Amino acid sequence: MNAVIQLKRDLISVLDMKDYLEKILGKALKAKTDPPKGRRPEPLKRKVLAMVFEKPSLRTRVSFEIAVTQLGGTAIYISPNEIKIGERESVADVARVLSGYSDGIMYRAFSNEVMRELAEHATVPVINGLDDKEHPCQCAGDLLTILEKKKTLKGLQLAYVGDGNNVCNSLLLGCAISGMNMRAATPKTHAPDAGILEKAQAVAEEKECVVEVTSNPFEAVENADIVYTDTWVSMGQEEEKEEREALFLPYQVNAKLVEKANKEWIFMHCLPAHRGYEVSEEVMDGPHSVVFDQAVNRMHAQKAILAEIL
Repeated sequence: MNAVIQLKRDLISVLDMKDYLEKILGKALKAKTDPPKGRRPEPLKRKVLAMVFEKPSLRTRVSFEIAVTQLGGTAIYISPNEIKIGERESVADVARVLSGYSDGIMYRAFSNEVMRELAEHATVPVINGLDDKEHPCQCAGDLLTILEKKKTLKGLQLAYVGDGNNVCNSLLLGCAISGMNMRAATPKTHAPDAGILEKAQAVAEEKECVVEVTSNPFEAVENADIVYTDTWVSMGQEEEKEEREALFLPYQVNAKLVEKANKEWIFMHCLPAHRGYEVSEEVMDGPHSVVFDQAVNRMHAQKAILAEIL
């Protein structure tokens, strides 16, 4: 009998999940709300995930490590100083070595180009734990949270307010794939990636929804079911802190802004949050906030992803 050859599946962009995103969310929601009795299933038994970090992260490390452990596997954390990809060793060599040791690589990177180069040379699946273009696992956890709270995704209206960064880029794609409408309000100088927006709008046309960008936060939030923001100053942007805070001040999510949202709106933030900057304390810690449920759902979404592609 001929051996079955399984093609390597990477998760670099939310678009890589286009054909199985609904399946991922369904599995994650079912596992969270109706956990099996007795012994946990172990789809990752004897499997190892190598977790390579160029940027430290509380949620990414802990959520992946616990997810792998609960699925019966082992996760190995590799700190920013241990490899220095492209400095101590070439990207290709790191990819080949880790492929020989592990069953998958989760990479939290500064550069999407390096992310794709690693995936090109790896012979095991590569999962994007964040880069400068996208944050697909965050998006999966976000969509899981919305599905959990709203019982559906299709036809909802999500308003993203702030920096058109990697989180915003992934949400544009994720909303389009899910049939959810999205308006991103950003300064014109910090709009989402034009290529990603174009791809998202093409998918949205297929799914009969609308994803669009504006510079007016009040326009974005009008009739929104979900209001989402992210930090104004990401890791590596510390030198721009004062300039960014001045630029984004009109985009703060506060009580005045959310007056235009739907009555049962929810507030989301991928964390870490800075109260008094991108979000006011009354919104961040108010009754509409689901940010900590959202953080927990990263783990559940990633369990479904790991079980699917490893």
